[in-house]
Amino acid sequence: MIAIHDLIKRYGSFTAVDGVSLDVAPGEIHGFLGPNGAGKTTTIRMIAGLLKPTSGRIVVNGHDLAREPEAAKASLGFIPDRPFIYDKLTAGEFLRFH
Repeated sequence: MIAIHDLIKRYGSFTAVDGVSLDVAPGEIHGFLGPNGAGKTTTIRMIAGLLKPTSGRIVVNGHDLAREPEAAKASLGFIPDRPFIYDKLTAGEFLRFH
């Protein structure tokens, strides 16, 4: 289960994600569609715990990502479409990621 409530991500004066709310029940599959720059990847990265939201709440399998990040991340799988993340991780973070 994934629950997103009023998720916002800002970079200075630019708002990349603006008030996204979504509930995904167990067994459901959802996709993000939209043009480049719509905030799809940013939203997924926040759900995966790779980016911190400016505001809003993310709950993964009953674990609030802000309060219980390790438990939330442990119940979520994430495979990036491009391995840009690897250059940003320390060796320890890389091992924990996998």
